[in-house]
Amino acid sequence: MNEVQIDDQHRSLPSIWNELSRKQLIYVSRLFNGKLNLFEFRVKVLQEFLSVKRKTFRRIEPEDAYFLSETLDFLTKEVNLTRNVIPVIRTGLRKYYGPSDAMSNCTFGEFTLTSSVLDEYHKSGCEDHLDQLVAILYRPKKVFWFIRRHFTDHQDPRVRFMNRSLKRRAGRMAKVDHCIKHSVLLFFTGVLNSLPALYPYVYRQKDETDSQDNGWASLIISLADGKTDDKSLETIMNSNLYNVFIGLNKKAREYHEYLDKIESYGRH
Repeated sequence: MNEVQIDDQHRSLPSIWNELSRKQLIYVSRLFNGKLNLFEFRVKVLQEFLSVKRKTFRRIEPEDAYFLSETLDFLTKEVNLTRNVIPVIRTGLRKYYGPSDAMSNCTFGEFTLTSSVLDEYHKSGCEDHLDQLVAILYRPKKVFWFIRRHFTDHQDPRVRFMNRSLKRRAGRMAKVDHCIKHSVLLFFTGVLNSLPALYPYVYRQKDETDSQDNGWASLIISLADGKTDDKSLETIMNSNLYNVFIGLNKKAREYHEYLDKIESYGRH
């Protein structure tokens, strides 16, 4: 956080995505959908984040305003938001609970399905795909969770993801404010952007073998030791996202080390 003093008022400005509040993230999402130029975007964000009256804001020296707006330039660069500041979404009388920070309680199946829907949304811009994306990640709480949570190591309060309930839940998400749904998209994008640095061998191998047709398929099959039966693949898809990535990264590293040895022997 960057500390700012205007007259006798002290304010804090976020310096990275993970310091944004829920209100700030939704506001940024609204501006992203407003198609503003960079100058307009900076001014509006700065005024909103400082939370001062327009009269007070106008007293800020142009040089100081420019300097402060530059500290918010991270918003116009790669999204690296991994803190879920929208843990619950309400629609009508229903509550839907989202994933934990960095999606640490999500399955690999949730991740790959959400990635696929995100690609479709970027291609089509269709709101239906955005509704699906949110509906995959946000689900009702498990029955009697306030009791069950004390008797399990699996601390995900959401009911297990099932394809058959996705369409109905996506229909309910259609009633949610677009900017809230877009904020969820930004969160998922931030998690997605954080993974290549954590698991470089996975993304190196994926870049080399990926095509529109197979997606994550080749990597999933490699982790299943070449098995393609439903039980083996389902086990992987229902496993924790990060546990799968650790396994994939290990296998991909071993594969590239093997290729490097072959290349080294060939040179000698």
